[in-house]
Amino acid sequence: MTPSLVTAASCAFLALCLCLDASYALRILGLFPLHGKSHFLMCEGLMRNLAKRGHQVDVYSHFPLREPVANYTDYDLGGRIGILSNNVSYGSFDSRTNFAFMPLLMRLYGMPICELMDLPVFQKLMRDPPNDPAYDIVVIELFVAHCYLAWGHRLQVPVVTIITSTMYDWMNYPIGNPSNAAIEPSAFSSFNSPMTFPERLQNVLIKMYIVWTFDNYMSKQDKKVKELFGPDYPDIRDMQQDISLVLLNYHHSITGVRTFATSVQPVAGLHIEDTKDKLPKEVQKFLDQSSHGFIYFSFGSMMRIETFPKHVLEMFYTTFEKIAPVRVLIKVAKPEELPPGLPSNVLTQPWLSQIKVLQHKNIKAFITHGGLLGTQESIYYGVPMIGIPLFADQYFNIQSYAIKNIAVKIDIESITEECLTKAVMEVLHNPIYKQTVDKIGRIFKDDLVKPVDKASFLIEYVVRHGKDTLKSPILALSWWQRILLDVYGFIALIILITLYVIWLGLKMLSKAVWKIITAHSFSKLKEN
Repeated sequence: MTPSLVTAASCAFLALCLCLDASYALRILGLFPLHGKSHFLMCEGLMRNLAKRGHQVDVYSHFPLREPVANYTDYDLGGRIGILSNNVSYGSFDSRTNFAFMPLLMRLYGMPICELMDLPVFQKLMRDPPNDPAYDIVVIELFVAHCYLAWGHRLQVPVVTIITSTMYDWMNYPIGNPSNAAIEPSAFSSFNSPMTFPERLQNVLIKMYIVWTFDNYMSKQDKKVKELFGPDYPDIRDMQQDISLVLLNYHHSITGVRTFATSVQPVAGLHIEDTKDKLPKEVQKFLDQSSHGFIYFSFGSMMRIETFPKHVLEMFYTTFEKIAPVRVLIKVAKPEELPPGLPSNVLTQPWLSQIKVLQHKNIKAFITHGGLLGTQESIYYGVPMIGIPLFADQYFNIQSYAIKNIAVKIDIESITEECLTKAVMEVLHNPIYKQTVDKIGRIFKDDLVKPVDKASFLIEYVVRHGKDTLKSPILALSWWQRILLDVYGFIALIILITLYVIWLGLKMLSKAVWKIITAHSFSKLKEN
């Protein structure tokens, strides 16, 4: 074969491959209206990977990419709701009433998120959805604003949801996911299995309260959906049953073994990726020269450490001074608002690439509020923790880690300098914490495929095989059929009928026996 023919054949083959790739490419709509950066990290990781696999993704969020990515188109929702970043102060939450946090979640992240669909960018999507090509599937982050499920019905495409924490109590029934309150603590509790009787009782009541609160607020979102999409639109409760796939931020090594429906697929660690981000030179030098190691201190992207009471911050100062020459790196939004007296072994920064910090060879521990994504990163890179939970699922997370000996838990309401120093020293000098977190980290990372690739494949799978291919058959049953009330009722009825027949037979037999005895006695009397 001549070189020209070889070249022509190669070009034809390459063109064929490109055509085949294009024929399998999907157009995917990503709706991520929640304005919390920590939630979006997981969603962004998934959409980036889908774009990398050759799919065209349109992403509606508050966090457009800093640098453009091929096949990834941003639609910015910024400007309507303030971004949840470095704006939560100490006095804005009550750590003592965790399960009562639910109504506040609904008020802050329910209807205000649904009302974002009034924005022109969504109105344009509603009036004139693309058809060059049309969307094949929609991916939605599901928290408490379930109104966005209406887009699946509007576009007549399968709906995939992503849950960036453990399974929400209000999600189990609508998607047919099995849930056993005897062994599965609510994410809004601080319990862990096995639970005592009082804990199981509280767990059942907490789950009932949370589901009731969620269902109560859904009527408002239903009104908004019908206002925007039309009065004949189905209720949100019905649209929840149309969810084809739930991508769940769960791993058994951290949260314990649980049973899930086929449509619920764990993909914990999806967001963890070794980025090209670099630490500031000052920080890199500080960490590289920490010959005795360093502790990383961060309460996530929302909480402002500088707003904590002065006496609490001074406890931290005293503890950090005592552990020198071990150094401390603190992520704090406005370092200038910290009280004076910061020890010389402490460095503050308003923003840090957390993964780069947790990867550093000199890190010894992580002081954290217990957010799920951040603690998963800590486990992934083998860093033990000092956990100070503040609200929501943080209690559950830190309690789980404390039981597994990968963290020491501190109660913010009763924190003292003595208990803080003791906790830090325990994690620094007791090798059990490092050994255990390394072991669990290996389990966490040990999988056939990367979680982000698994999630991407499952989305493609739903499009290939249909929106109902993974859904549970239990969705076709009413609530009383799901709990076998009709079966148990029928069995009880048969037992009652059988007992009644036996009773009736015994009654008739006793009457017959009584007649015989009476007749015999009467005949004896006549003879006498």
